[in-house]
Amino acid sequence: MKKLTSIALALILAMSLLACGGSKEPEAQPDAQPAESTTEATPAAEEAPAEEPAQEAAQLNWPEKEITIVQPWSLGGGPDVITRQIASYSDKILGVPMIVENHTGGSGTIGMNTFLEAEDDGYTLFCCNGPLFSLTPSFIAVDYSIEDITPLVGIRITEFVILTNAKSGITDLAGLVEYANAGNTVKYATTGGPGNDSYTMISALFATLGIASEAVPYDGGQEAINALVGEHVDVAIGSPPTYRDYVINGELNCLGTFIPEGLDVEGIGHIPSFKDQGYDIEFTGMDYFAVRSTVDPAKQEILKDFVLQVYADPEFQAFMADMGMAAWEADGEEILGMVEAQTEAMTKYIPMVQ
Repeated sequence: MKKLTSIALALILAMSLLACGGSKEPEAQPDAQPAESTTEATPAAEEAPAEEPAQEAAQLNWPEKEITIVQPWSLGGGPDVITRQIASYSDKILGVPMIVENHTGGSGTIGMNTFLEAEDDGYTLFCCNGPLFSLTPSFIAVDYSIEDITPLVGIRITEFVILTNAKSGITDLAGLVEYANAGNTVKYATTGGPGNDSYTMISALFATLGIASEAVPYDGGQEAINALVGEHVDVAIGSPPTYRDYVINGELNCLGTFIPEGLDVEGIGHIPSFKDQGYDIEFTGMDYFAVRSTVDPAKQEILKDFVLQVYADPEFQAFMADMGMAAWEADGEEILGMVEAQTEAMTKYIPMVQ
C-alpha cells in the first residue's frame, strides 16, 4: 500500500512541474524588437528597383501569333529591305513569325490608314517616317495625327542623295544647271508625289537652282533608281541601299546630299552636302517603328526589346554595313523631337513647291 501511495505522489508531483513549465512566459531579451517591426523594409529593400517593364511583359506570354509590319513603301527599297531583315529574326527571338506587307501609295498615307485600321493588340507594327506628320498633311487631307501612334525605336536615318546616269556626263550641280540652261527640262524620279519628302526636297533644290524640271513619281526608292539606270529620267533621289552598287560600278554619279555635314558611304567615299556646295538646303529624314498609341505598354516593351536585340546581332550589323548604313537606335522621345524639328524646317521648303 505504501508503495502504491509513493507512486501516486510521484505522478502528481511530475504533472505539477509540467504544468508550471508550460505556463511559464519566455524571458525577455534585451535587444529583441517587437514582432511587427520585423516586417519593416530594410535599406536594401527600400532601394530595390520596381519591376522592369520587360519583366512585366514576360509574364504576358506574348506574342502568341504572327506579327505584321505594314510597309508603306515599295518592295526592294531601303525601308523594305531593312524591315524584312529584322522580321527574319522574329521566330528565333519572339517564337512567332513576322511578315512584311507592302501597302503603297498616297505618299505613305495608304499604309498609315491600313495600320490604323488594324487592332491595337500589338500584332501590327508600322514602318513610319517623319514626313507623314511634318509634311504630308500640307498636301494631302489626312485623318490621323501624331497622337495616334507611339514611336518605339528608330530604323535608320534617311540619307538622300541626288544622282544622275553616268552616260549623261553630268557629274555635279554645275553640269546639271548647264544641261537645263541648254533648253532641257530636267525629268526627275521621286518616291511619291507632293507630300513626300523626296519629292519636296528635290523640287526645292531645283527651285533654288532656278532650273525647269518635271517630277516623275514612283512608289519606292528602288523603282526610282531603276528608272534612272534605264535612262527614263535624268535625275533620281535615293538612299544608300538603292544606289550604292550602281555608283560603285560606275553606272551612276552622286551630285550631293541633303545631309548638312555630307555623307560617307563605304565603297563610295565622301559625298558633299548641298550646303557645302553653297546652297542653303538641307534635310535629315528617318524611318522608325511605331504602334498604335493604345497598345499595352508591356507589349510595346517586348517589341522594342526585340528590335534592339536584332540591332545588337553582329550579322545584322554586317548586313547594314554592306548597305552603307547603320541601325538607328533612337527611342520614342528622340524620334518625336526630330519630327518636331522637321516640321519646323518644312515651313521653309513647302512654299517653294506648292
